[in-house]
Order: sequence, then structure tokens, then C-alpha cells
Amino acid sequence: MERISMRTKISYGIGGLGKDMMFAMSTIMLYYFNGLLGVSSAFLGIMMMTVRIWDAVNDPMMGAVVDKTRSRWGKFRPWILIGSILNSIVLIFIFANPDLVTDSIAQYVYITVFYTLWGMTYTLMDIPFWSMIPALTKDYKERVSISVIARIFTSIGFIIVTAGFIFFAQLLGGGKEVQNEIDGLFIFAIIVSIIFVVTQIVTVTNVKEKIVDNSEKSPGLKEMFKGLIENDQLLVVMIVVLIINFTLYITSGMAVYYITYDIGDKDLFALFMMTGGAFQVLGSVLFPLLSKKFKRKQMFNVSIVIQFIGFVLLFMNAFLISSNIILLFSVGALIFLGQGIFMVLQTILLSDVVEYGELKLGRRSEGMIFSTQTFVVKLATGLSLGVIGVGLSIINFLPPIEESPDVFVEQAQTSSTLTGMRIMMFILPLFGLILSRYIFNKKHIIDEQTYADIVKELESMRGSGVDE
Repeated sequence: MERISMRTKISYGIGGLGKDMMFAMSTIMLYYFNGLLGVSSAFLGIMMMTVRIWDAVNDPMMGAVVDKTRSRWGKFRPWILIGSILNSIVLIFIFANPDLVTDSIAQYVYITVFYTLWGMTYTLMDIPFWSMIPALTKDYKERVSISVIARIFTSIGFIIVTAGFIFFAQLLGGGKEVQNEIDGLFIFAIIVSIIFVVTQIVTVTNVKEKIVDNSEKSPGLKEMFKGLIENDQLLVVMIVVLIINFTLYITSGMAVYYITYDIGDKDLFALFMMTGGAFQVLGSVLFPLLSKKFKRKQMFNVSIVIQFIGFVLLFMNAFLISSNIILLFSVGALIFLGQGIFMVLQTILLSDVVEYGELKLGRRSEGMIFSTQTFVVKLATGLSLGVIGVGLSIINFLPPIEESPDVFVEQAQTSSTLTGMRIMMFILPLFGLILSRYIFNKKHIIDEQTYADIVKELESMRGSGVDE
């Protein structure tokens, strides 16, 4: 079995860095529109959830297109490049902030159109990006290796934006006022877009698929959707990834509100996210070591238990100890550690499903399978933003008010609003973790031995020379 070169792994990781910097920009859009521009949180929450429903159709369709693509650049790389360029253009329009009346129909239409286009163009590159892993090697250790490197880079990219966007917005905008942040985020969006395209060029240039499906007849879209539904293990992984990512984005999405208004020091937000990001990277780095001692299912349970304990302690800290800063940071780091472990594991679990589906259904569909990862991650983002948006409206969050043209002022929050923020950030994720752990332990069947048997049977059916 041919090993993946370090140059290929690093080049793939660099692409992941830019990719998740771009993805992280989507997670701050609610704060940008609501927390800075003062757009209705209820509108934003409902709109973002609705757009993600469209992705339920859009993402698998893109997966089917990827699987049917035949070019001298392979199935994946053309779409990675095209998608990154288009997605970057759309991001700049999102943060351009045209002179539209707040909460007007024109503003609602502008935000909805470009938010929808952002999701569609991100799909163009994200699905083929992750779909490349099972096309690079069937060796489990090599898949773990490249998945770990990719997740380290994606975690770094995600944290650079989520932890640093306020700092960069104020730096680039020339001050700490709301309008300075609005102006700064526009410049920041341009910078992220450039980094995104450059990093994808690195990946497209240096990463080439090794396992090629040379079948002359590609399945139709209807047949591929049917195969997606019939792959029972894919459905299990999809549901679990959706639930766990939902808890992750609830936490990161609410953190800026909680720290700004409940803790009362917005400057702590960057430090909190950087600390969490460091431990998320640590979780990814520890994965290969832990995988030598623990099996897949054990690794999953370890990551869930770590996060569950963390959220319980954060709940106690918020309601019983009046939000001790040191405890907030240390326990938050524990949660991010568990998430770092799971982020690598979810990529491995989806890679395993490729061979499982090939054996069960008689065809190999990396694009369709990894389209589900893009779909569930974006759906988790949309649902979390929807819950946060509607939740902020329910708890009567008061967004900044425009005192005069280009002058926005933050408002003080009531005690009941602050309590609602705590519930949303610390209690909702607990239910998600419990549910995901139950589903995975009950329904997931592809352990190490099962996967090895699947690969062996596929090689026996195909004969030698599977890797081309």
C-alpha cells in the first residue's frame, strides 16, 4: 500500500487551514448582522435555518456531480478551485454592508440572497475537499495521519477567525466602536478570501487522488440518492455528527454574547477562544496516540464524556459560582479538547463508510458520502444560529441601536436575558451529547476488525492493483 508523502499531507492541511478560516466567517455572521448592524435576531434565526434546509437538496446533488466528474485533474480538484474563488467573492459582498435601512425589506433580501449563495458556493469546494481522503489511500493508519494533520490545520484556521475577529475588526477598523468593527470586518473578509484562494491553490497543485473509479457508467442522481439512504452506517454517522456539531456551534456562537454581556469584558472573548482552540488542536494531536490504546467506539465515548463533564461544570460555574473566570477558561478548554478528538474521529468514520457502502451497494461514492459531512456541518451551523437567533429574541436581547448615521451603541441587558444566555450556552448542549452517545453506541457497527474484513473482501473481489 503506497504511503502518502509528507508534502501531500501538509499541502492538504494548508488547504484545510484556509477552508476553515472561510467556514468560521459564517459562524460570526449572526453576530455581525445582529450584534453590530442591529438586524432582527428572530429574522436571522429563521432565515438561517431555512437556508440550511435548501442545503439538504443542494449538498447531495453536488456530491453526485463530484462522483460523476471525469477530468485530467481528477474528480475533486477542479471543484475545489472553482468553489473557493466563487465563495470568496460572495463573502466580500456579505460584509460589504451597503447603505440599506436596518430591518427593511431591501436589507432582508440582500442578506438572504448572499447568505444562500455563500452556502452553495462553499459546498462546491468543501465536498470535494473532504472526499479526497478515501481516494488517497485505503490504509487506516495513513487515513488517520492525514485526517489528524487536516484537523490540526482546520482547527487553527477556525480559531484564528473565531478568536481573533473582534481584534482584527478593531485593528483594521481603527477603533473599538461598533462602526469601527463593521468597517474592519469588511477588510478582514477580503483578507480571509485571499488566504482562502491561495491555500486551495496549494492543495490543488500538490494533492492528487490515487484510488480512481474507472467505471465507464456512472450511476444516475436518483440511484445515488437511493444509495445514500440505503447506507445505514452513513445515516448513523450523519445524525451523530449533526448533533455534536450543533452543540459545538451553540457554544461558540453564544460565547461572544455571554462573555460580552454576562462576564462584561469583550476583550476576554479572544483569549477564551484561543485557549479553547489550542486545546482543540491538542485533542487532534493526541488522537493518534489515543487510537493506539482505544478502539473507535471507546474514542467516541471518551470525547463525549469529556465534553459532558465540561458542560456540567460550566453550568455550575455560571449559576452557583458567579462565573469564575479561571474556571470558565479551564473547563472551556476541557470541552474543546473533547471536540478536537471527535473532529478527527468523524472524518475517519466517514472514510470507513466509503468502503462499507462500496461493498454493500456495489459502487464507490466518495463525493456523495462526504457531501453529507458538508450538509450536516452546515445544517448544524444553521440550526445553531437559528436557535441562537430565535433564542435571543425570546430572552429579549437588546441589540445595538443606531443613534445617528454610522453610530451604533450597545445596550445593557436585563438579568433574565443574561440567565437565558447561560441556559442556551450550557444546558442545551448536554441533551445533544446524551442523545448522540446513545445513537452511536446503539447503531454503529463498523469497528476495526469489521473495517479490515471489508477492505479484504473488496480487494479479493477486485483482485490486485486496487490503487491506481
